[in-house]
Formats: sequence, C-alpha cells, structure tokens
Amino acid sequence: MLISILAFALVFTFIALTHEFGHLIWAKRAGIRVFEFGLGFGPRLFAFEKGGTTYSVNLIPILGFIRIAGEGDSEADKLCPANENFNNKPPAQKFKAIIAGPLMNILAAIIILFLLFSFAGIPQGVSNEIGAIAKNSPAEKAGLRAGDRILSINGQTFPDFEKAIAFIHQSTNKKLSIIVDRNSRHLSVSATPAFNKSLKVALLGFSPKPIYQKANLLSAAYRSLEQIFNMVVATLVILWGLVTGGVSIRDIAGPIGIAQVTGKYAQSGLISFVYFVAFINVNLGVINLLPLPALDGGHLLIIILEALRRKPFNPELVNKINAWGMSALLALMAIVSLSDLLRLFGR
Repeated sequence: MLISILAFALVFTFIALTHEFGHLIWAKRAGIRVFEFGLGFGPRLFAFEKGGTTYSVNLIPILGFIRIAGEGDSEADKLCPANENFNNKPPAQKFKAIIAGPLMNILAAIIILFLLFSFAGIPQGVSNEIGAIAKNSPAEKAGLRAGDRILSINGQTFPDFEKAIAFIHQSTNKKLSIIVDRNSRHLSVSATPAFNKSLKVALLGFSPKPIYQKANLLSAAYRSLEQIFNMVVATLVILWGLVTGGVSIRDIAGPIGIAQVTGKYAQSGLISFVYFVAFINVNLGVINLLPLPALDGGHLLIIILEALRRKPFNPELVNKINAWGMSALLALMAIVSLSDLLRLFGR
C-alpha cells in the first residue's frame, strides 16, 4: 500500500507540474501576469521570485498549481495592469495559454517514450519469462516466481507466448498444469485462473517480461509518435463508450483505483512504470481537452465562442459556470471513488 501511495503521489505530481508548466510558459509568452507557480499545498516552506512570478515549495509536496492574473478577485488581480490580465488578452493569446497545459502533458509523454525506446529498445512482444507476480494471485499461490520461464501449459508449448496468454484467458476455473524452468531446473506447478470481471478474461496474475529490440533515434521517434497516437485513440474510444453506454462508469478507476494500478506498475519494473507514466500523461491530457466546464477544454470552448461573437463573456458568469462544473466533477469523482472502494473490498 505504501508503494502505491508514494508512486501515485510521484506520478501525479509530475503530471500536474508538467501541465501547469505548459500554462506558465505560454502565459508568459502572451504577456499574462503569472503570480505564482507552486509545488504542493499548505503552508509555504520557501519561495523565490523571478520575472514577476513567485516560485514556491509548500508543506505538502503533492501536485502543483499556477495563479495567473484574471482567474480570481484577489487584491493582486485588482492591482495588476490591465494589459497583463488574462481576460483582457486577444482570444488567440488566451487559447494558446490554456491549450498549452494539455499539450505539454502529451509532449512529455512523447519525450518519455522516445527516451525509453532509445535506451531500452522498442517492445517486440513478450517472452515466456515471468516479469512480476501479483500478490494473492493464483500464480503466487501456486508458487510461481518472477524469473520463471514457462515451458508448457497442459502439455502444450507456445513458441509465440502471446498465444499462451490467450490460452490462459480462456481457461476460467480450469486447473492448468504448468512446467517452468527455474534456474535450469524443471518444475511442475498447478494453478487455476480466476475470472476478472473488469477485463472479462481469466487471469493467473503474472506479467510476462517484454522483449525489446534496439532501435536508432529515427525508429524510436517514429514508434513513440505511433504509441502516443494509439493512446489518444484508446482514450477517445473509452470516453465515447461512456457517452454511448458501451462502458460503465463502474469500469472507470478513480483516485483509489489509479493509485492501486500505479503501485502495481511501480512493482513491475522501471520500464513498465515509465510506460505507464507516459500513458497517464496522454490520458489526462486528452480528458482535459474535453469541452466541459472546469476543464481546459471548457475554457477553450468559451474562448472560441467569444471570438465568434467578438465580445467577451462576463467574467463573473464564466467563474460561476466553472464553479458548477467543478462541483459536478467532484461529485463524479466521489461516485467513481465509491466504486473503487466497493471493488477494493470485493462487493
């Protein structure tokens, strides 16, 4: 549990700072006053000022935030010159400052995968070696260990180990006889895959070790862009499924569920963890672009409408709409978190 909490805090702090850094850079380029760029929340530990912006580190070093002129009704907003206020900027400048946050998350994911593929290689399927074992899984109870090489299942050999995984997925509640190579010794174990309701397949609870092929920089760049494109499409498909009813809200993970998944990836090895960080960056970047109040996409929609009507909306009205959107978003997170808890306690 501790690993899950620490990994979750680390990943989402990195994602939040990346996102807010995008806003920071483009807000400054647009001449918008940025009052503060902060790490964490609570009482301030220390800070320094540069270029009119206070950079702070706070007591609870989780997530991050940015305060720009025009977002609130503070004394600093009132004293800020009108030409440095977000609300007084042309639509194009405001659009760039807002969209830079989600795009920075996606750019970070591209860089992460490019570095991963450049140094570790490009994934080329999976080997028959077990990379990680889930706790309290059928695999762990059967005595399988990370590093074991699966030679056969029910007497069948699988030159392509992805076919072995497909065989396991179709073996709900069927006892499997598995021969493994452990330190050049052949061992026989028996394990029964358990049906996973979320994935709708049977699982033993182990992750096979990926096979990586060395790549040049051009190949790494191409494959990183290809993977990012696939991640964006996968996220959009899930979101569309939520709208059409093809995906249930109970299948969506909230903070608790994401923390559990993050912990599992952290325990699966550095490469798997880094890949997961890239995926979450893309996932949250795309979600933030949805045209909903309180999200960056909602702000972008308002900016587009202002440009079409050639007249800005009342800032108070916009703030109220975003407040309602935030309330709805928090209510949704509460529902999803409740679903996480029900899954956690097996109800």
